[in-house]
Amino acid sequence: MKIYVLLAERGTQSPPTGTVNLLNVGWAVTQLRRPITPGPGAMAVPLVTGPQTVVVFLEAELAMCNRPHLLEIELVDDDGSVVSVPGPLGPQAVRLEQQIIVPSPAGVPTGFPGRASAMMELPVGLALAPGIYRWQVKLGGRTSDDWSAHMYVAAPPQPPTFGFPPAQGSETA
Repeated sequence: MKIYVLLAERGTQSPPTGTVNLLNVGWAVTQLRRPITPGPGAMAVPLVTGPQTVVVFLEAELAMCNRPHLLEIELVDDDGSVVSVPGPLGPQAVRLEQQIIVPSPAGVPTGFPGRASAMMELPVGLALAPGIYRWQVKLGGRTSDDWSAHMYVAAPPQPPTFGFPPAQGSETA
């Protein structure tokens, strides 16, 4: 089984053909920003990453085709721990689990691999701390370091400062 994990800003899947259309695919660095808020008087909201879509492409030999496999995609931090984000009922692990079937292609010679894709879209980003993260894929409980995509979350830019700080030892009147 070959598995490829890519990061994009946006994506759409075409179920009849199994193809994926991606926008700004292949990024690895995102910066925290203020999300769009509903208006004046809105509660303070945490900084979030930009929108992201995690795409997994699977290529399977014939023996692995046409049967269900449990696909798991989870966000892990630099230490390998699954990341949790605030949710309506408290902290929630950033994880997707779904059954996936890699179809065998029709009309091709025996031995031609089957292909499938899965996509998880996070259009409002994630409330994360600055640091290094990795989207890790597991298939049927198995994993590999190659089945992942790394990303770096940068702190937001600091606002510019104007003027000069008071000189040390001087007092203002």
